[in-house]
Amino acid sequence: MILGAIFNGIMAAVQNRRARKEKEKALKVLDQEEEELDNLFNETYYSDFMKRADVQQLINTAKSHFQSNLNNIQGRATVMGGTDEWVGANQKRNGEQLSSLYSNLASQGVQWKDSVLNNYRAQKANINAQRYGTHSNDATSYRNASFGSINNLALNLSDLDNKLFNSYGDKIFK
Repeated sequence: MILGAIFNGIMAAVQNRRARKEKEKALKVLDQEEEELDNLFNETYYSDFMKRADVQQLINTAKSHFQSNLNNIQGRATVMGGTDEWVGANQKRNGEQLSSLYSNLASQGVQWKDSVLNNYRAQKANINAQRYGTHSNDATSYRNASFGSINNLALNLSDLDNKLFNSYGDKIFK
């Protein structure tokens, strides 16, 4: 009985130590994930949307198209006798379209930043939920271990009481 209680206590300590090490590993993984997430967020959120490769490709394609269009207009004006005002009006229209493109891209940049921020918050919440779950599991484990220890102690004391009563009860109550 006493040896069993000692053995159970030793095994519980060993299991608690192993569980604590696994918890530390899990929390380190969460810390690393959180650090990577923070770095990625800072790199992405604070970058200039207009300097992204896809946005630059779109701008360069539009500029190339507008330049080609302007060259075409100037060529037609030379061949067909177009006026400088006509060329200027087409040039102005191209400039307005390019300006509109920049305005639309700026609007998309705001939406993109909002999306980056919302994704960041969702991932942070997920990491925090996992961290909370780890601590909640600890609390549950400690509570169950405490109840188990108290229950085992009560059973052992009850068993000892029964053995003592069975061995000496008739001598005491004579």
